[in-house]
Parts: sequence; C-alpha cells; structure tokens
Amino acid sequence: MTCLVVVWRSFLLQAALSRRSPGHVLILLIAPMQTTRLLSLTVHAHRPDAVATAVIAPGLIGLWVSALDYAGRVIPEDQWAGRFTPMVAAPVPLALVVVGRVFAVVLVGALAFGESWLVAALGFGRVLTVHAPGVFAAAVAATCLAAVGTAMLLAGLLALSRARDVLQNSLSYPFYILGGVVFPILVLPYWVRPFSRLVFLSWSSRLLRDAVHGNAPGWPLALAVILGLGAAAMAGGVRLTRRHVDAARREGTVGYA
Repeated sequence: MTCLVVVWRSFLLQAALSRRSPGHVLILLIAPMQTTRLLSLTVHAHRPDAVATAVIAPGLIGLWVSALDYAGRVIPEDQWAGRFTPMVAAPVPLALVVVGRVFAVVLVGALAFGESWLVAALGFGRVLTVHAPGVFAAAVAATCLAAVGTAMLLAGLLALSRARDVLQNSLSYPFYILGGVVFPILVLPYWVRPFSRLVFLSWSSRLLRDAVHGNAPGWPLALAVILGLGAAAMAGGVRLTRRHVDAARREGTVGYA
C-alpha cells in the first residue's frame, strides 16, 4: 500500500467521523459571525482600507482553530474511542494516518475563507477584489499546507502532554497576535516582532493582504517561508508521533483495557 493510498483512506475515515461529530464543523458557524463583527467595526469607522483584513482574518482563524482544537485532538480521541490500538497494529506508519485525517479537518477550516467572502458581499455589499489572484491562490494553498504541518505537530505535542487542555487553551489568541491576523505586526513591540516570524500565520496574513491590494513584490520568498515552516512542523509532528507510539508500546499503554 503506497503512502498516498494510506493518506487518502485516512482522509475518507476522518470525513466519515466528522459527519458523525458536528463539533468538527463548528468553525463554519463561527466564521460568519466573526466576519460580521469585524466588518461592522471597519464600516462604522469608515476604514475601507481595513476591509481586506476583516475578510481574510476569519479564514485564517478558521484554519488555526481547525489545526489546534480539532486536528490536534486526533490521537487523544482515538485513544479514548478505542481506535488507537488497531491503528498502531496496522502495517502502516501511524504518522501517515494522522496526516490524512488532519488534512480533512484543516480542509473544513479552509472553507471559512469562502464564507467570509459571501458575508462581505451579501451582508455588507463589500465585494473584495483580488488584484493578484494567482498570488492569492498560491498563498491560500501554501497556508493550508502549513496548517496541515502545524496540526501534525500539535497532534504530537498534545498526545505527549499531560496538560493538553491547558496547552490548547493557551495557543489560540497569542498566535492570532503573533500572526498579525487582525492587525499588522508593526503595531507590536519591537522585541516581539522577531518571534512572529516563526509563525506561518504572520507570513500568510501579510501575503494575502498584499495579494488583495496587488502589491506583493516579495511573494516568492513569503511562499517559500510559509512552506518551509509547514515542512519543519510536519517533520516535528512525525517525530513526536513516532515517539508517542514507541512509548505506548514500551509502557504497555496502547489501549485502556
């Protein structure tokens, strides 16, 4: 069985599980409300230059929520549901199974981009025109891939952590700030800005806004950094997943029976 087949079948497995778990698509209900709130602020403040940020931000938040809250719980939920034991016993690496399932969850979060556009156009009459559509499409694709890699890393971290709920709750708003999702990174203190460069959201948010305005001269570098950060996170997630499986086998904690 090839790696692509394993990933694809894992994708289908997660799609079936998500249909039975409405909470996995909760972000699709939250994104329109976030778009409405942000656009109301920009319209009331007469800031047409901030419309792009108000429309793009819910999409990025949706990706991060999917990666952190839903994809990050893939391994712990499998353990409690009794799926972890047969997956470890299967003759395929667990990391490939997690990648396919994480990709399915992140793809749901990516739909928040389309919802924000519809809310802006139908609810506020603000049709966001993208002046560099090719760069924008490449930025969205790279951002989704980076989100998959980051979700893989988070899944490994949460599987090994003894305080996974605390870790999950502490990794939301700080990364919205470091990622410049709602406001530019330039408003942050100088000593914080270098840390934001380690967060793929900071590169994605800026590149997406620049693509909307048609002014993205450094887009090849930004795309490379986004993909590089995603690949590094993916490598770390694969390593942590293997470590978790090895520890479970060694300590006899694969199942809870």
